[in-house]
Amino acid sequence: MSKWQLNQEAFDRLLSALGENRDLAAEKYLLIRRNLVRFFEGRGFYEAETHTDEVLNRVAKKLTEGEIENVSQYVYGVARLLILELFKAREKENKIANQMPTESFPQLEMDEAEENQQKLRCLNHCLQELPNENREIIIQYYQGEKRDKIENRQRLAENLGIPQNALRSRAVRLRDKLEDCILGCLRKK
Repeated sequence: MSKWQLNQEAFDRLLSALGENRDLAAEKYLLIRRNLVRFFEGRGFYEAETHTDEVLNRVAKKLTEGEIENVSQYVYGVARLLILELFKAREKENKIANQMPTESFPQLEMDEAEENQQKLRCLNHCLQELPNENREIIIQYYQGEKRDKIENRQRLAENLGIPQNALRSRAVRLRDKLEDCILGCLRKK
């Protein structure tokens, strides 16, 4: 399934929803955009521009599906929901980081909290280096605990249309690739 992308018609509709005068609507759009970037930065999200674009794309898409009463307020509601999604994604990444074998990381002289933060930064960096499909596979592969994890892996294999042993092999290769990337990242720090 392809991801929805902003087009000229959707952008024009977004501007129209912000005001009848196109110049004033454009100024309002830029103000909202600046405020959204600050909103994400203030919550520790360093890819604030990307998240801002995602919010504005979601609002523009919603406008193509129907009317929104107060676009300015609606934008911030979408931003708050995206923050929740991002926090959930961080939790998943933390679970993966905690499941990585720690004996393979170089012994660095730093306290445990700082070391964990550095591992997490490297994990986030390395996950972003993976193609989207592979990133989703490795994150979904390690979701859940006990029975939930087993059922989750069965569903993932079915969704991908591959046997579970092929999924397991793919996950091992992806994990090895991630581990190599993380080790390289940690050595650079």
